[in-house]
Amino acid sequence: MEWIGRHYETGGWVRVVVDGARIAAVTPADGPEAVGGSDEWLAPAFWDIQLNGRWGISFSDPTLTVEQVAEIVRAQAALGAARICPTLITASRETLRHGVQTIAAACDESPDVGLCVAGLHLEGPYLSEIDGYRGAHPKEQVRDPDWSEFQALQDAARGRIVLITLAPERPGALEFIRRATLSGVVVAIGHTAADGATLRAATAEGARLSTHLGNGISATLPRHPNPIWEQAALDYLSASLIADGHHLDRATLRVLVRAKTPERIILVSDASPLAGLPPGEYGGWEVAASGKIVVAGTPYLAGSNQGLDVGLANLLGAGVVTLSQALATVTRHPARLLGRPAPVLQAGEPANLVGFTCPRRGPGPQPGFSLRWACVDGRWVDARDDGPPRNMVPGRP
Repeated sequence: MEWIGRHYETGGWVRVVVDGARIAAVTPADGPEAVGGSDEWLAPAFWDIQLNGRWGISFSDPTLTVEQVAEIVRAQAALGAARICPTLITASRETLRHGVQTIAAACDESPDVGLCVAGLHLEGPYLSEIDGYRGAHPKEQVRDPDWSEFQALQDAARGRIVLITLAPERPGALEFIRRATLSGVVVAIGHTAADGATLRAATAEGARLSTHLGNGISATLPRHPNPIWEQAALDYLSASLIADGHHLDRATLRVLVRAKTPERIILVSDASPLAGLPPGEYGGWEVAASGKIVVAGTPYLAGSNQGLDVGLANLLGAGVVTLSQALATVTRHPARLLGRPAPVLQAGEPANLVGFTCPRRGPGPQPGFSLRWACVDGRWVDARDDGPPRNMVPGRP
């Protein structure tokens, strides 16, 4: 199978040939010199290091099954994602253990699932207990960092936990960060009310990422200093951003990208367990007609209902990055954070690529990115062909 399109970095026309699960060749191709709005572009498929579930199924559900994990992981291809980090939020020890064991079993039982799962992300349970900073995480399960608990979870996950988000102000957090970093796990800062000194101490111990910077934060903050500005000012920290149009307004998105620079930005979907479901209330969570997902009766966001393609459209629409810089936030940068080779369009590489159009590339109200299709390890899918399979039984988000 082969595709012809513009290369996402050079803008030149290329022909990409796929043989099985690998790219067989990438060669120059003929095409019009002037860039048109209907031109198809080619790029590596995406990496999403934070997604919580889909179709009413949460990776943190105590009844999660291997079959549900496999279906949700495979569905990410239709959203352009080839490598993902299933994310478990704050829960009891038993629930977290069940979740990581089940995901690990799904990876072992299905080679394609194992390939797509770059590792697991624990968002909690070592987060701030303060309302607002805690976000949608259950207060009764938030707790102090516990290295023995984490080691038990890592054993249950068969070593697949690669990223953990915590609040560095919690007792024992700095020592935990040091130990996790030495073990090869990437530590992120998030859902935190920490002051500047504590945040700087966390980076000195090895923390490398701000999780969804600008969110998981109190609605009322000091003008300065506050945890957003302190993290934005720390050059050692990269920042993940949720650019779904609900979590960050365009002005804030522009400011955070400029503060961190495009080279230190990672887009994440933060897909909610309610992603892919129609508007309505589901067990205390609510999907609005706009697609916004909140804890019912509160302003607290509970994840996103959009894929990374929407985030890319909004990032490009903000007018602060080029096309290649935008795509690096969902390919090269997350892979680099996890210590993996950068995804590239090159012979011999996995057949992970996306086709898209850029009907509007500059700043303005209309999105400048439209996903058309994806190829994940040689499996081709149409964009957004992600309806739940008939045997998918929703659980409890």
